[in-house]
Amino acid sequence: MKDINLIPAELKEQKMRRKKQISRLFFVFVLTTVIFALIAFPLVYINKLYQDLKYADNELGKFKDISQLQQNVKDLSAYIEKKKSLIEKLKKQKVDAVGILQNLASNIPEKVSIDSLKYEKNILEIDGQALSESDIAAFMLNLRSISYVEDVKVISVDLTDKGLLKYVLQVKIKVVS
Repeated sequence: MKDINLIPAELKEQKMRRKKQISRLFFVFVLTTVIFALIAFPLVYINKLYQDLKYADNELGKFKDISQLQQNVKDLSAYIEKKKSLIEKLKKQKVDAVGILQNLASNIPEKVSIDSLKYEKNILEIDGQALSESDIAAFMLNLRSISYVEDVKVISVDLTDKGLLKYVLQVKIKVVS
């Protein structure tokens, strides 16, 4: 069969060339788009990673340095150990107030009374009244016989309107354990 196509061969050839050019342009366009995508998507991903890194750095910046926190913990534990040792030392050096009062009550002579007691820095100050100086002296001797009493001093002895002697004694106490 004969080709009865009335279109000249040159036109057919031009048409075929155009189709090839269009297909080549389409292929170049697709290839360019793929290459651009291969370059652009990693750059977008890298940019996102940098933003995430910046956010993580900001969040981590809100927290203190771990070494600083460890130093703070060490400082606090050393402080607590100091306080524990101080508490233990004070426990060993505590003054047994009940024992002191019992010893005072058992060593006070009959004609001597105690009006007030003040204790500060291992010094017990006793204010009271007595009938005579010999009663005060006996009381002082009784106080000196207590094992934890270091010294007894008379601060003052005054005569009251009722004929009694108002006395003030200072008793230095050894720290009891």
